[in-house]
Amino acid sequence: MYDQWVLPALLAWPLAAQVLPSTNALSLSKVAATAVEPGRVEILAYVDDDDPERAAYVADYKRLALEPQVAALKAVDLCVGERLTTPLINNILAERAQGAVLMIANDDQVFRDRGWDLRIDEESGRFLDGIFCMWFNDGRYGGKLCTFPILGRRWVDTLGYIEPPLFEHFNCDLWTWQIAQMIGRTHYIGDILVEHLHPDTGKAAADTTTAHNLAGGRPERDRAMFVRFERYRILDAERLKDAIDSSRA
Repeated sequence: MYDQWVLPALLAWPLAAQVLPSTNALSLSKVAATAVEPGRVEILAYVDDDDPERAAYVADYKRLALEPQVAALKAVDLCVGERLTTPLINNILAERAQGAVLMIANDDQVFRDRGWDLRIDEESGRFLDGIFCMWFNDGRYGGKLCTFPILGRRWVDTLGYIEPPLFEHFNCDLWTWQIAQMIGRTHYIGDILVEHLHPDTGKAAADTTTAHNLAGGRPERDRAMFVRFERYRILDAERLKDAIDSSRA
């Protein structure tokens, strides 16, 4: 399972952003309730085709999609496919989405502040070339670290991924954040709280998702990959710099 709900999802709106949280009743309803213009938001979700709870997840997702708040969103779409790593799933969802900005998130995040969608509009307008890495206050790391990047579609198209497929689960956010630092395109939005209820904050208990992600040496393998392939981050930073320069020409 990708997580307890096995439904990483993507919210999108054509002129603003796309978000990749997994879906449960709380995260879906809070995303919809705190968006000023929910009709611009698209959600795409993914469930493993061999998951024994697949039928229940699909039924729950269809039920949630009919709830008034969630139904106000632009679209809610479910993808069923083979069991994959977290980055591969998110890349599939990003390719299917229609929005101009993409945001990665989890189902253990809660959108607290209304107007997060308009803040993305406002802040992305600072980067007319569409290449940026923004993030909201997660109530955990704040401005010190970007754990849920908000990326311009042009960033994703230039690199060919929203998350690097080198990894199984960990270090994708750090990879993206370091590239953004290399090109001077980090941008923290501290006045919008999208709270991450991670077990290490004491706000939520560890679940089967945490156990799955930590099992089998995944963190160690991903850390090793991160160190080994620093040169690829440097190359990707250069590609983004070239794209920025071409916009200025």
